[in-house]
Amino acid sequence: LLVVAGALAFVFGRRDSGGELATLEFWGTDEAVYWSEVISAYQTANPKIIVKYTRKDPLKYEKELVDALAAGDGPDIAAINNTWLNKHLNKFSPAPGGLVGAQVFKDSFVDAAYQDLVRAGKVYALPFYTDTLALYYNKSLYNNAGLISPPKTWDEFNRAAEQLSQKNEAGDIIRSGAALGTAANVNYASDILNLLMLQTGATMLSSNGKQATFDRAVNLNGKNYSPGLAALDFYASFANASKPVYAWNSRMPNSLKSFTDGKTAMYLGYAKDLKEIRSKVSNFGLAPAPQIKDSRREASYLDINFASYQAGAVTQASQQKEAAWNFLAFAVGRTAAAGYLQSSYLPPARRDLIEFTASDAVLNVFAKQALNA
Repeated sequence: LLVVAGALAFVFGRRDSGGELATLEFWGTDEAVYWSEVISAYQTANPKIIVKYTRKDPLKYEKELVDALAAGDGPDIAAINNTWLNKHLNKFSPAPGGLVGAQVFKDSFVDAAYQDLVRAGKVYALPFYTDTLALYYNKSLYNNAGLISPPKTWDEFNRAAEQLSQKNEAGDIIRSGAALGTAANVNYASDILNLLMLQTGATMLSSNGKQATFDRAVNLNGKNYSPGLAALDFYASFANASKPVYAWNSRMPNSLKSFTDGKTAMYLGYAKDLKEIRSKVSNFGLAPAPQIKDSRREASYLDINFASYQAGAVTQASQQKEAAWNFLAFAVGRTAAAGYLQSSYLPPARRDLIEFTASDAVLNVFAKQALNA
């Protein structure tokens, strides 16, 4: 199917990549096996194009990419995090309008991708997937505490954390109800705090996108209220020994390790954590990220989730921009994207692939959340 799809027009169409033999350097942090079939199918349909994928260390990748581009030695195609575009916009070349326009992009991908990757009507990157924060919970610990179902709201999350946490006579945490409250030992601490701030009503950036505004107060019922500060206080309360929800501190191990070791009952993480969790936790559940209110009971409340993902961008330094964009358009086309997602086991960014996750109860949680992230 991938080979056949390579010869067909995808949702964006496909331009001929030219008659000259060209090699496209593609950098990313994915395992190479995720891309092998997509690259093979593209090269079959475009025999004069060679795509060379190089896997980079995720912890060093951004600096290595920026340094290489500054030295004129970077790749043609770079996998970038969805938060990178504002600070690195001048390093990337927008897509040719005839290949993928802003409206086609908007109709094809989830809203978060449009907000992150389109600037002034120009498409600067194409998303490979869209991961979202969700709640992993240890079913055995839930059963032991007499809890029937995971929390839908943060109030329910608080109550569950209190019931699940265990402390000794000295007040030391023996078992954590939830891994929240600190930064260094909580995976995705800043993402979780972003989620809380957005749900609480904080405006993260000014209208021109150049100033952080999440610390600003708003007038609510005649009183000044800071949604950003309220979110921060809520998050920090889980590491405050004087609070009823105290369940975590800076002496605890890494949050994912604590969860997989059975020492923490609830963990907020992404689909990319599934492989490790499945290999170490025999009885875990997955639920949507908690919300301020239960939208199924209160029609005035709309769920807000948080997305983190990677997208493909073409560098300004590339001498093969048209061929590079041609490959990216192929890679996020429906058939090729489905192959990549099957290999990587990540939720889709394409709207027309979300319905195909319905048969996978775990992956479908992440995929549906992408629609309102």
